[in-house]
Amino acid sequence: MQSSPQLKAGQVTTSDAAAPARPCRADVTASYDIGVDGYEQLWSPVILPAAVALVPWLDLRDGDLVLDVGAGTGALASTIRSAAPGAKLIALDMSSQMLRVAQVERKVPAVQADAMVLPVASEAVHAVVLAYVLFHLADPLVALKEAARVARAGGRVGTVTWASERPGRAQVVWNDALALAGVPPLPPRRVDAGLDHPEALGTLLRKAGLIPRRIWAERLRRQWDPASFWALAAGLGVSRQRLALIGPDARAVLLARLRAQLNELGPDDYWWEGEVICAVGSKPGLPAGA
Repeated sequence: MQSSPQLKAGQVTTSDAAAPARPCRADVTASYDIGVDGYEQLWSPVILPAAVALVPWLDLRDGDLVLDVGAGTGALASTIRSAAPGAKLIALDMSSQMLRVAQVERKVPAVQADAMVLPVASEAVHAVVLAYVLFHLADPLVALKEAARVARAGGRVGTVTWASERPGRAQVVWNDALALAGVPPLPPRRVDAGLDHPEALGTLLRKAGLIPRRIWAERLRRQWDPASFWALAAGLGVSRQRLALIGPDARAVLLARLRAQLNELGPDDYWWEGEVICAVGSKPGLPAGA
């Protein structure tokens, strides 16, 4: 399960006239590999509730095989195990460091794999989860077609994608300071175009050969404080990669200036809100034995 928060330097949105550049797999993977601790401790708990909301709609049963594609650190594992204690869960992700946490901390069998080329036989699994994944990919439709391919007849595919975010004043201060200091933007790690509206996601599910069963919005909120916001903003992989683009002296000056500016803000300036689109589709046909 993956997504960086509102640290979106270089992100292209649906308002751009030209077709947006798509993320590169190596870039996305590198960001998560070096930012796994900040993601696991600070960001994953914020975005997890929307992924949890998918699970009841997957119709899981004991004995089912469930793929958590783009599983990250495996934060969804406990919810899936609670829904179907006898189900078999496998976590797939391109980030080896994310999967390390999933294996060690959550005891989830893990496979390093690309969401667009799943190393799974056709019609082999009962449910596939792609939470906070599609917007990181070079071609989201290919990933959904792969999910449909590996799902059995009647199997479910669940997704979560971003609709919008409203960053607090603290994030605006952070972004403006980096821009003023001449820190170059990164290539896009996330592109929401075509995934940020229920209608668009429904169309994508149908193109992948899936029948949309339920599509709905979930709101997410977080009140940061100065310490937790600093740990998040400075510790995530995207920020660390971007800050590495300037020399150590310039970076030290910039971070000192940022600390001073952020210390002047009040609690309301650290408020964050976001909205995501949850969707569940099913593969046509009746399950074997139905």
